[in-house]
Amino acid sequence: MKNFLRLITVILTLVSFNKNAFSCDAIKNVTIGEDFSKYSEILDFIDAYNQEDYDEVSTVEFQSDTANYCPDMGLENTILKVFIYQSKIAGIRLETWDIEVQENEIYNFVKNYYGTIDEDAKEKNWLGFKDISIGNNKLFYAKMESNNGIVDGIMESFDITNEELMDYTVSEDTTQVGE
Repeated sequence: MKNFLRLITVILTLVSFNKNAFSCDAIKNVTIGEDFSKYSEILDFIDAYNQEDYDEVSTVEFQSDTANYCPDMGLENTILKVFIYQSKIAGIRLETWDIEVQENEIYNFVKNYYGTIDEDAKEKNWLGFKDISIGNNKLFYAKMESNNGIVDGIMESFDITNEELMDYTVSEDTTQVGE
């Protein structure tokens, strides 16, 4: 019994300090190019998608608050966008929600969970993008000037897609659905 309790304590300690244990399932466990229905339980805000409701050339963009799907990840000021093209997950995007509050939330998330980004990208007035792609996955971190209709500022974004579906995350034929 004593050994069993020790084992449980060790496992809980390892899980508590493993940064992947706290990773965002809504992002980490979704495979780009797979059928959306495979992930409608993890990303319940996309379950309303029905291919028959859209043209075959249309991309459908769903969005929700990232904090609902990635709690305690430091992404409280971001929105989570999921792009669906012909029933496939074409891409995922994290995007700054309130540009007045931009605090490198996405930069810190990407650096902690996806890899190194140059420190210059952390600077408040830095603009540009960094390609941190891994294998077939296209990963792009960016900061750009934005105007949300009320205030000008710098917005962060992080795109996850693949070579085949990348164009469908920036398509002119995008229909926005959701919050």
